[in-house]
Amino acid sequence: MHPETMSDGDDEAKRAVAACDGSGGYHAGTRQRQQWSDGADRLRIFAVAQTAAMVLIAAVLFVLEMWTPELYFVISFLGLLVLRIVLAPTDRIPTWWSRLNWVVRAGFVVFAYLVLQQLPELLP
Repeated sequence: MHPETMSDGDDEAKRAVAACDGSGGYHAGTRQRQQWSDGADRLRIFAVAQTAAMVLIAAVLFVLEMWTPELYFVISFLGLLVLRIVLAPTDRIPTWWSRLNWVVRAGFVVFAYLVLQQLPELLP
């Protein structure tokens, strides 16, 4: 075969195999591989969103004159759980996510304590 008539089908097959191996994908229209994120952008989004939610919750509770530390904790903890679902990593688990799991576990312990503390008032 002449070099002018050679097909680059072999190159395309290699790219297809490399794109499917789980180590990253190709950008559309280029041959550069997409680098995996270390999750820092999601951590930043998570921190800003959680802080904004907690400030908004505190403001609303004060305006409605319903502020108690227990209620603030419960609503903020629910916000934390919702953000964990929305911003869960999809490709691999970063270190900050593992540490966040320990914060959530501690939050469940505090939540259980608050429920047990209120239990005598709820029972007849």
